Amino acid sequence: MSEYTTEKKFVVAEGDGGELYIFITAKSNKPSSPQIIYDGRDHAVFLRNNEQKIILDYIHPDVREKLSRSKEVVIVETLLENIKESYFADLKVVEQIPVDWNLIGLSTWEDAASGAII
Repeated sequence: MSEYTTEKKFVVAEGDGGELYIFITAKSNKPSSPQIIYDGRDHAVFLRNNEQKIILDYIHPDVREKLSRSKEVVIVETLLENIKESYFADLKVVEQIPVDWNLIGLSTWEDAASGAII
């Protein structure tokens, strides 16, 4: 599972028109056909390009329904407090993401919030 990296610090924000923005730390190479795979649960997988699979770690319960209803989101990559670039990423909702989160060292958002991570 070393092909996955984890984005532990990200922010999901909603715009005035209901669009969703996901702010992440800037990456060094360009995105190519970015897509987010999400199953409505604790984690999402951001396919930034063929080489980068980024886990969006612990999606807050208050955001899950809005994210599940979205067709796309705006990814905003930031460097310190500056925006490096922004772009649209298609959002694909699936029944279940085929990843064993425990093998990557992840559990649920609720466990993380309570400090009960294994």
